[in-house]
Amino acid sequence: MFAHALSGITARPARLAAVLAAIVLGTLFLAATAVFTATSAAGMRLVAAAPLTAADVIVDRDPDAPDPGADWPAHVAGHPGVTATAPVHAATVELVTGEARATTNVYSVSDRPELRWFELSEGVWPTGAGEVVADGPTLESAGLAVGDTVRLLADGEEAEVTVVGAADLGFRPLTGVVYRLYASEDFFAGESPQSVTARVGAGTSPEEAVAGLTASLPGGLHAMTAREQAGLAADRFAGGSRQLELIMLVFALIALLSASLVITNTFTILVSQRRRETALLRLVGADRSQVRNLVLAEALVVGSVGSALGVAAGVGVGYAGASLAGLAGDGLHVGVPALAGSFLAGVAATLCTAWFPARGAASTAPVEALRSASLPGGVRFRAVHGAGLALAVLGTAGTVFGAWADDLPAAIAGGSLGAVGLLVFLRYALSRLIRTAGGLLLRRRGVPELAGANLRRATGRSATAALTLVLGLGLITALLTAAETGRATIDGDLDARFPVDVSARVDEGSVDPGTVDLIRGIDGLALVEAPRTARVEIAGLGGTTLVGVSPEMARAAGSAALAQDGSGPPALLVSADQARALGAATGDTVDLAVDGRPHPFTLHVSALATVSGTPGPVVREEVLDSLAPGGERGVVWGVAADGADTDALAGRMARIAGADPRIAVNGALAERGDLTGVLDVLVGLALAMLLVTVVISGLGVANTLGLSVLERTRELALLRALGLTRGGLRATLAVEAAVIAVVGVLLGLLIGVPYGLVGVKAVIGGTAPLVVAVPWSGTALVLAAALLIGIAATLLPARRAARIAPAQGLGVD
Repeated sequence: MFAHALSGITARPARLAAVLAAIVLGTLFLAATAVFTATSAAGMRLVAAAPLTAADVIVDRDPDAPDPGADWPAHVAGHPGVTATAPVHAATVELVTGEARATTNVYSVSDRPELRWFELSEGVWPTGAGEVVADGPTLESAGLAVGDTVRLLADGEEAEVTVVGAADLGFRPLTGVVYRLYASEDFFAGESPQSVTARVGAGTSPEEAVAGLTASLPGGLHAMTAREQAGLAADRFAGGSRQLELIMLVFALIALLSASLVITNTFTILVSQRRRETALLRLVGADRSQVRNLVLAEALVVGSVGSALGVAAGVGVGYAGASLAGLAGDGLHVGVPALAGSFLAGVAATLCTAWFPARGAASTAPVEALRSASLPGGVRFRAVHGAGLALAVLGTAGTVFGAWADDLPAAIAGGSLGAVGLLVFLRYALSRLIRTAGGLLLRRRGVPELAGANLRRATGRSATAALTLVLGLGLITALLTAAETGRATIDGDLDARFPVDVSARVDEGSVDPGTVDLIRGIDGLALVEAPRTARVEIAGLGGTTLVGVSPEMARAAGSAALAQDGSGPPALLVSADQARALGAATGDTVDLAVDGRPHPFTLHVSALATVSGTPGPVVREEVLDSLAPGGERGVVWGVAADGADTDALAGRMARIAGADPRIAVNGALAERGDLTGVLDVLVGLALAMLLVTVVISGLGVANTLGLSVLERTRELALLRALGLTRGGLRATLAVEAAVIAVVGVLLGLLIGVPYGLVGVKAVIGGTAPLVVAVPWSGTALVLAAALLIGIAATLLPARRAARIAPAQGLGVD
């Protein structure tokens, strides 16, 4: 049986090339996910455990317990058997250079050499509060070098430090913070450390030291061996990657599903083309099980070879991915069971998808098989399609309900059920659409008529090829729609919470006029104003900063109450908390004592009162002049023009903030950059993963056309004999591929856009009003990509068809 299968494969290797490529890509993705997971987990464990490698014992302070004071490490240092201790501090500050300002973590490094866990690549260790060591990526990102001086801002205080050394840590921890500095214990003088690392003497084991410390330490302090603490830290640290691993696994399974569709289509066509060979086997004594097993044996051979190649390539791809992500610090880690599972999954997917064509071949009667063979013209509506349609409707209803009820689990369950139903039903729907498109082409003479006739002749195989496109391009469309809607929703939420795009303030005095001029010079800001500010006492609110704005800024910030110069008490904008403190609501007229003098105001709750980061009531500038004359201008507000490049604006503002450490920057730009940055990374990663599915889809279309050429050898030769040129043959195949691609992408768009909208609504829930945004430019790119896939899929089949000589083709049986 295997010998006959091998002879059949070697006799027609080109016919199974697409199957082999699809299996390789599907199993490659699975194996790469397994290797990436194992390698990155080991690398992150190394990252988490690295700071503990020099210690024997760790003593942690319970964050919920009362602070034991800055001198509590003395309890550890005085314990018998402990030879050296080092307090562990960490602080988050802002690092200010001449170019920009960025969030920075500062960690303590022990003054005791035996408790230092990394080595210096340049410079010296810090010896005082004004010296720090930086790791290589920090120096590179901030444009610094050993010997440079930088400023650190924390809690309104500024410190100047010198970079005296550079550390080569060998990895880049995934902390979300751009810069990392290491300072001596003097930098944290007077602060209570988070924990203490300790070394024990030769006559004491870490377990003995832990037991003794547990019995003698005050409450709220917990001792643990460094090995146990490293294990816990590694588990916590690696836990953040599990979501990424799950996403990668989902996309790997999607790629394997696309490969299964290609395999099914290919074997269905091959079985139909070999009906005479099958009949001959039946006539010479082969029973149905032997015929079925022959097809399955071919599938087993191709599946095994493809899975082996995919697993081998996946090891390299997975390790390369972990290396690019900076997570391969502990070297290559390969889980043999995971790789074996990837291999078996590829083989099993091949056998399972080849089962139905094999069963169809076995059920063919010898007499029927000896007749002229042709593929079925279409897909008949069966009970399975009805069940798929019912599942799709039920799942869609569940998804919509979950999205609008803010029930994410229900939305996910409904979406999964609906997706399964659609996959079952879509082959029938695609068959009908392709048949309709073929009928429209029949109304045109020449190449379109030939393409339409062939499409209508075998809509089943074309529908399966289109289904792979629907799967890949539909997912891409859903992802693009979700991303675009997510960005629009973020923008709408930020516009509601931040009426101005740029806000800079100082705690005392006025913003430097030079800084104001720099902000005014930022391209893309339609209006920049430095409003007057005054520190006043308001009854019920206490000491607060009152801001006076012009009518132009009030209109640009969307405050109709301040923009109108009506009669009656002047408008006073306050935060929601301030309104509650005053016991009033929007529209109420209240009498408030400002610096001891009563004044009537019409109260309005507005986000403009908190846009600078701290609550500050806002009035019109002339009202402030009458309440508290003065010349201070402690804030600068800017409103971006429509269509402005927010990333460029945020970059310019970061450089201005770096040049003036006195200002605190707030506004929509600062928060929008953080939110959209994470969104862009996730979308880019998912799109890259879905490209594998699109490649498999292209292979499916190419294989369908290639096998169609083999099937129609005599027909194509006759057309050549009647005068059809090679260009006409290529054009015929191009039209067929274009129809398959357009039908696939249009249905993908029709399904992907609603799924993307519902998906993002389910994720956002009630946290912000949904702003629907369809990615028209992305949709156009998807359509163009589908046409490009269709054209590319015709290259090899068209070349093969054009090489058919009329005499040679007419002689084929």
